[in-house]
Amino acid sequence: MKLLPVHPIFWSCLLILWASESESESNTPDVCQDERDPGNIHSQSPSGQAHCVEEAKVDGNFRCLYYPTNVLNCSWSFHTLEKDAQLFVQISICDDNRAVHYPYLSSEERVGSRSLTLHEWLYVILHFNITLHGNWTVYTSGYETDMLEVQSPPQNISASVIDGGLSVRWGLPKSRGTSRPRCFEYQLDMGDQERPKNVTAELSYTEPNADPTCTYRVRMRTRKTHACQDSSHWSDWSHTVTVEPSVYTLSTLVIASISLGIPMILLAVLLLLRHQRVSKVLFPPIPRPPPKYKGFLEKSDTFNLFHSAPPAEPVEEITKVEDMEQKPEQML
Repeated sequence: MKLLPVHPIFWSCLLILWASESESESNTPDVCQDERDPGNIHSQSPSGQAHCVEEAKVDGNFRCLYYPTNVLNCSWSFHTLEKDAQLFVQISICDDNRAVHYPYLSSEERVGSRSLTLHEWLYVILHFNITLHGNWTVYTSGYETDMLEVQSPPQNISASVIDGGLSVRWGLPKSRGTSRPRCFEYQLDMGDQERPKNVTAELSYTEPNADPTCTYRVRMRTRKTHACQDSSHWSDWSHTVTVEPSVYTLSTLVIASISLGIPMILLAVLLLLRHQRVSKVLFPPIPRPPPKYKGFLEKSDTFNLFHSAPPAEPVEEITKVEDMEQKPEQML
């Protein structure tokens, strides 16, 4: 089969395109091999040309965060750019001295964000290519892993009311870098405060004058101090620990007091209600003679124990007379 002839212009175009790409690749240094200055912005423009956009309009309009779920999120917002300005954002991930480019980490949006799940990486570099009125400026900012790390909330949070105060204790958060207590600061939200309490380099806090009859809901978040990390971000709030109103626990002394006190109180009430009857049983009266013997016992002659008999009443004598006359028959 005979091949169709190819026009010489087509080969010329391919040659020019290949040459331009080769030249651009050779003139573009690997960003991961450049001298790094973490946290600072570097600008680049053609020689003899002023920056088309001042650095002040770029700084503070973007940030990257690396969450405990191994998700790297970079976001930016350039509302203040002129309408005619064009923006192109490129995010490069560096593993050692090698750049790992992700095509979908590029954008031309003035307000946008990109997320990527990364387990092991060392450096992230953001490029902002801004073009305005035919002039262009590239701003570059790089960050190391620990600079972007968002901490996990504190672990093993416990709270209780002790000696009139609300005592809160917690453990160190999980961190990919240092785990020294002095490198962490915390915020405590106890539900009844206008502002969270700030605590640094401690693993406990006591809020005085706690009301044991109130319900407290305690939650915490943390971040690294500026002494250990230049740019730190607050973690998410932890789960809420609820402190219910405390039930009064009975000690041995209190139980003994109640056991002895209640019977005594009942006995006192019983005495009040049944005073006369109970008093006679508990305190019987002293035996004494009847009142009619009182005068007799008070006399000096105590041996005359009998009274004189009253005089006898006269007895009427009744004489019975029988008829003794005999009949004449009896006489004979």
